[in-house]
Amino acid sequence: MIHIKIFLPIFTAAALLASCNSNPAATEKQTTEAVAEPGAGNLIRLTAAQVKQAQIETGGFVQRPLSELLPAAAELHVDKEHTATVSAFTEGIITDLRITQNKVLSKGAVVAVLQKPDLVDMQQAFLENRNKLAFLQTEYDRYKQLKDADATALKNFQKAEAELRTAQTGDKAMAARLRQFQIDPDKLSADNIKTQILIHAPISGTVTRISAGLGSALQTGDVVCDMSDFTQLHPVIYVFEKDIARVKTGQKVFLHFPADPGNILQASVFTVERTVDPERKAVRVHARFDRQPGSTLVSGTYLDAQIVLSGPGSNDALPEDAVIREDSGNFIFAMMEQTDQGAVFKKIPVQIGATDGTFIAVRPMESLPADIKIVTKGAYYVSAQGAGVEGEE
Repeated sequence: MIHIKIFLPIFTAAALLASCNSNPAATEKQTTEAVAEPGAGNLIRLTAAQVKQAQIETGGFVQRPLSELLPAAAELHVDKEHTATVSAFTEGIITDLRITQNKVLSKGAVVAVLQKPDLVDMQQAFLENRNKLAFLQTEYDRYKQLKDADATALKNFQKAEAELRTAQTGDKAMAARLRQFQIDPDKLSADNIKTQILIHAPISGTVTRISAGLGSALQTGDVVCDMSDFTQLHPVIYVFEKDIARVKTGQKVFLHFPADPGNILQASVFTVERTVDPERKAVRVHARFDRQPGSTLVSGTYLDAQIVLSGPGSNDALPEDAVIREDSGNFIFAMMEQTDQGAVFKKIPVQIGATDGTFIAVRPMESLPADIKIVTKGAYYVSAQGAGVEGEE
């Protein structure tokens, strides 16, 4: 009994001291942490202090006319049929170059003048053959009348006929060749023999590259310049295979440069390719501008595009901040209960649709009461607390 009287006060004092040294902040933290309801699935409980701290606001679904948009990357492009490589169709030396970089040419305009040394010989041979043709025709007509007189006359007729046919064939062949060199054989005479050949623009367009200069000795097929018709410049939109079935001709497209999102260009889809671009692993969709944006656009420039998949319709919508995007899908939070001590929220999976940049179409994956309160502000805070992430105090 004497020992008990000595140690009991000491034990009691130690117990009181331990009680006094307990951490009140830890106790307070326990009362302010979000608590997932045991066995309640996606329910998250927040204290009144947390609700106030997150400035949580709630609201309901609203009806908004929204168009479903498909975002994609785009590039300005001129198709091959609207470009040209201007080449020499014969050998020669450039004596006059009538183009400059970025010069706009009409179809048929002179690009360059070639000096062709053997062009004179070709015309001379044609004129001599044509003069000979008149003589051979006369000989043929004379021996034709005499062929029945004796065997010698018949033999001379046959020779004259063969020579005439040979000369006629040569005349036609040389005339065709002269036409290739832009010379009209019916107007050719000894007084207008040409020594130069003109190279013409095969399309209307802009000179994008010059590959030859004055004095260049060209062989057949050598390139003089390249041209592109930039009036045919149009956006090519790259759409992934999983979305291509939703893209159709006639759909509207909104485009803007990444550095100038406020300048919206409108276009319409006019064709969808049926092969996958091997470099981008996407299908090329071609569109035409509704209005030509002017001459400032450059081929090869990249743009951001949005294809309008559906016209505006009435949709159940929420502010975009109300939808939480996670790896497993999209979610919203519904307030199931609110008291002075705090509130209980339920995480609900949803499917999303069209957006106008502020509101987004939302379809919950489960039935909800008509008067359900949805977290429209502070949804990320609720999500973080449900995941065990502490919010800022």
